[in-house]
Amino acid sequence: MSKRLSNKKCDVTKLFDTLWKEAKQHRVAILIQNQPDKDKLAELIKRKTDDFLRTFPFRDRLKLQPDTKDNAKALAARNRGNELFVPMQGKYLESLQHYNESIAYSEPGSEARALAYGNRSVVCLKLGLSQECLENIRLARASNYPARLMNKLNKREQDVKRCIENDAQIIPRRVTHTPGKYWARETGCPALQLSYEAHAHIPHLAKCVELRQNSQYGRHLVTTQHLKAGDVFLIEKPYANLLCDTERYKRCAFCQNEDTFTLIPCEGCTVTMYCSKECMDQAHKQYHRYECGVLRDCWRIVGHLLGGMVGLRTVATAIASFDQDLEGWNDHLNTLDETKVNAFTVDWNEVTDSDMYDTVHVLATNQKRRGRKDLSKLIFFTSIVHLLLLERTELGPLCESNPARSKLLFDLLLRHVQTSLINKKGVYHMTRSKDDEEEDEYEDNYFGYDRDDEEEQEYTDYGEETHAIAVYPLFSMANHSCIPNVAPIHLLDGRCAFVANRPIAAGEQLFDVYDFLTMEFDPSFRRYCLKQSYFFNCRCPACQSGWPMPFRNKSLAEEHFLLLLREMDNVVQGLPRLVEYMNQAGRHYPKHQITAAEVILSHTLRMIHSYSPVDDMLNEMEGIAEIGLEAIFKRILIRNFR
Repeated sequence: MSKRLSNKKCDVTKLFDTLWKEAKQHRVAILIQNQPDKDKLAELIKRKTDDFLRTFPFRDRLKLQPDTKDNAKALAARNRGNELFVPMQGKYLESLQHYNESIAYSEPGSEARALAYGNRSVVCLKLGLSQECLENIRLARASNYPARLMNKLNKREQDVKRCIENDAQIIPRRVTHTPGKYWARETGCPALQLSYEAHAHIPHLAKCVELRQNSQYGRHLVTTQHLKAGDVFLIEKPYANLLCDTERYKRCAFCQNEDTFTLIPCEGCTVTMYCSKECMDQAHKQYHRYECGVLRDCWRIVGHLLGGMVGLRTVATAIASFDQDLEGWNDHLNTLDETKVNAFTVDWNEVTDSDMYDTVHVLATNQKRRGRKDLSKLIFFTSIVHLLLLERTELGPLCESNPARSKLLFDLLLRHVQTSLINKKGVYHMTRSKDDEEEDEYEDNYFGYDRDDEEEQEYTDYGEETHAIAVYPLFSMANHSCIPNVAPIHLLDGRCAFVANRPIAAGEQLFDVYDFLTMEFDPSFRRYCLKQSYFFNCRCPACQSGWPMPFRNKSLAEEHFLLLLREMDNVVQGLPRLVEYMNQAGRHYPKHQITAAEVILSHTLRMIHSYSPVDDMLNEMEGIAEIGLEAIFKRILIRNFR
């Protein structure tokens, strides 16, 4: 995994905090005193921010600069890869990502790029990936591989082809897929499907799920029939998703397949790579041409507004879907009745690009609930991104002679930075974890369990890692509870299945746990964090009870069952037993606590449906045996259910 691009010295939120203390706070305070109308307040803050940025050297303070190819940086990255590539004891996978970084930085047709492709072919050769080795040799030649080294490249190619001919039965064929689409990766299990009849107009949602609204809960989801633990009621594709910057030299930025061995670079920036020319073209057409010039700097300066990056992707996607017709888009929004539009009012059988965007446009921003400093900070960040887009992308000429277009672009950026901060979801995949792996900022299981327990670390197991951030219009309607009754299961085709994590009675609300990992904290701190991030006071049973930890100790009967379940050979065999146990008549689920069975159910479903050996780089080197349930139980239960 690559290092994050964020730089504390260039953090726009820290710069704003400094400026706020110095002067900006007083200027905004005067505006607020003179303007009680909160609808007008954002416009006034924006106007004041524009005046300030005209003379303030924000480009120097944040070290902003165009993202250009640089053969010197490409050489440095390749040298780092060479240092890790030591025969017999080299860290081949780590070196591979440095070679990918070198390819991303290198100029087209340069020797720097050709040599990086050549180095990558050697890594593939060391790992026994013959087809990938040949593909990198082809790419190296196409990038003008130097004549002085061509004999070595030719010999490598001949040796690999000879091996393929002699050992055709055992040489693995390169995994191929339809370019621009997710791989049909095999999990060994039937794909998840809705457990009940689908909505007539929403084929990916069970008919029993309804959107309701009242003064107490606002908009929320309710089931009209009893749901059993393990039932699937929604399988949704995100409107917009963005590959995490730590995955930039590991996964395709469009289809997000893990294709580390044959990625090719975007020629306009150094932070996106693709598994094929088709994926590159699709990304450029659907959004990347509007963000390519600013993506690296946005990642660098975003600070704690990380979720807002999906807002940039949302706007870029929408502009492309409206075919740059900003006037038509503006007219559409001016006639849009937001009170009558949501993801449930759309006929998804005949949905248009405009319809899909509307379901995201009406998501909550909480702009009127934000304090003056919070709103000013978001406007400050958005104003800088807006200026960079006008300077570095084709949106500049489009808006240069039309202030109304420029204003629309800013308004949409501000809106979707806010909707993304509130409605973003991490996109997880399962990966094998080893006891010497370092935990990173994106790596958490669903409930944020600590993985540093010494007793747990002796087991090689599967962990959950985030590789993207996404916005789901339908499930964004679900309210939060610190004791959720729903778990997301991210599928290998890019969709997300939402599953009942415990039995849910007819008429009950469906609850998500918002993307804030506070489960190990005391209720007062949980409520504080949720109030700061989502602007509501959590009144879930766990917070109201004041219970210090929302995990229930195992009863003797539950402990006995789980002990028996551990002895099952694998998770696929154990899952039906677990589901049957959880749905037994009369079984009690406390409203203020999570049971061990709920944790095991969601983790097991993710192991089955969110993992494929094709995606596992550890599997490329070591092979893998089907994991038994015992390791799962030890990893998950030792710390939280003693």
